[in-house]
Amino acid sequence: MSWIAPLAAVLVIQTTATILSRIAATLAPPMLAAHGWSTDMIGWLASLNTAGSVVFLMAGTPLIYRLGSIRSLQAGMAVGVIGALMLTLPLNLAALAGSFLMGLCYGPSVSGGGDILQRLSPPQHRNLLFSVKQAGVPLGGVLAGLILPLAAASLGWQGAILAIALLPVLTILAVQPMRDQLDANRDRSRRLSLATFLSPSNLTRPLTVLGKAPGLVPVGLAGCFMAIGQGAWFAFLVTYAAIELDFSLSLAGALFATMQTVSIGGRMLLGWVSDRLMPGLTVLRLCCLASAATTGVLALSGPHWPVWSLFLLAAVAGIAVSSWNGVQNAEMARRAPPGMIAETMAGGTILIFVGYIIGPPLFGAVSLMSGSMGTAFKLNAAATLLAQIPLAWLSFRRSA
Repeated sequence: MSWIAPLAAVLVIQTTATILSRIAATLAPPMLAAHGWSTDMIGWLASLNTAGSVVFLMAGTPLIYRLGSIRSLQAGMAVGVIGALMLTLPLNLAALAGSFLMGLCYGPSVSGGGDILQRLSPPQHRNLLFSVKQAGVPLGGVLAGLILPLAAASLGWQGAILAIALLPVLTILAVQPMRDQLDANRDRSRRLSLATFLSPSNLTRPLTVLGKAPGLVPVGLAGCFMAIGQGAWFAFLVTYAAIELDFSLSLAGALFATMQTVSIGGRMLLGWVSDRLMPGLTVLRLCCLASAATTGVLALSGPHWPVWSLFLLAAVAGIAVSSWNGVQNAEMARRAPPGMIAETMAGGTILIFVGYIIGPPLFGAVSLMSGSMGTAFKLNAAATLLAQIPLAWLSFRRSA
């Protein structure tokens, strides 16, 4: 089978899952006002969203082997619809649970989508194609940043969520025609049960597999530290712009969309660079430095800055902060032990998501204690720089 249609399918699913995961970030101001939440609640919603993804990545691999990658991706979309609808309920617990379910929705796009691309993509273009898949993350961010605030202005924030919940349903239908061919090798004899998902061997496999091939742990740890900085931008940029930069909600959404728009091309650009011009590890080290510097500049910004300068900074962040994921994914896939690509992608992404889980609540706590999101962004810049340690160690081992 040609890789073009499967790439389009995983890109659409990645984009849809990302839109759902960005609901709380892009609609944060009206949700905060409606519920009387403090800003640290957005951090907890973002953290639980990531925790849901981690739960799937730790326990969900048997589902992919039994149902196939496409059917697992469709099941994730269905769970995402339920999670989005729960956000509209006037209960704090429902919002937290809904964020967790939308995280479960995102999980299959990592291991299932990675499995499809690793099987079908030409090796000489693998970094680029993984980066194209990962471009679905900023593309989803663009659509969320542009559509949700506008929809909230006319439908209310709850109406906007109800409208966007139709998108996963359409996605399930769109990828159905290729299910039989892409899932032909699924293991129909594998039995699924709660005991299967929760067995210690299944829960630990995504992380233990990282020790089975050289370089997997350092690349995964680098992703973890870079995700701490990236997660702060994703979860708090709209809130920061609306509260501390005095932007309207629509203008703050446009700022977020600017970063995500640039990242669509940025991810493909970095994938091409790492295929053609320099090793992927070098690209990751440069991104680490650029991400920390850009986050530090954002920490110094204020309402007296010209609007154009903040949009320029968001555009730079689209590459510096938001475009390294595809290269990191491809580096993990390239090092995967034979026949263990799903587990490897799951394990590497769990380490990235640990950064997403730690980052937003830590950001919210620092912001609350210091009274300034700028201080929290400074801390995130420092955390991003820690990625240089495992990357430098890996580069030293390669040259030794």
